[in-house]
Amino acid sequence: MFLEGHYQNAYVTHDLDRAMAMIDARYGKIEWIVFEPDMVLKTDAGEKQSSLRAAVGWAGGLNLELIQPVSGWNDTYLPFLPDDPGDPTPRFHHMAVRRENEAEMRAEIAKLGFPLAFEGSVPGLLFIYLDARDSLGHYLEYVWASPEAWEMQGWPKDRPVW
Repeated sequence: MFLEGHYQNAYVTHDLDRAMAMIDARYGKIEWIVFEPDMVLKTDAGEKQSSLRAAVGWAGGLNLELIQPVSGWNDTYLPFLPDDPGDPTPRFHHMAVRRENEAEMRAEIAKLGFPLAFEGSVPGLLFIYLDARDSLGHYLEYVWASPEAWEMQGWPKDRPVW
């Protein structure tokens, strides 16, 4: 089933630092890992440059991701943000599923038939966003990563991999 391997809920925000502080204050301190990637994303309209700030952290067995669009092509994130640019409140954007085999992941994606939102990579990690808004109300991210990349994201040693 396509939701097997669900490990992450992701949110967008206008202000990453304030969003992390809001979550920590209300739900308990999370050990956030902050990234500031500049990426080239593959879209149906060609390659697009994107810059953002992101933080990932574990709340029990669930990984939380916060994303602050910074510059470039961030078209999939912007509609989910609050109307007020001064509002840092995180808004749900996507859920992510982990896959261990890239070829099998791509075959599963093709079988689902969702439109591609974009595809990108950072060293050791490939992510593919599908537009599942018509049936789930949000995007769906498929992720393949090397063991080192999972470790860099803080994957808990005792958390099972399906």
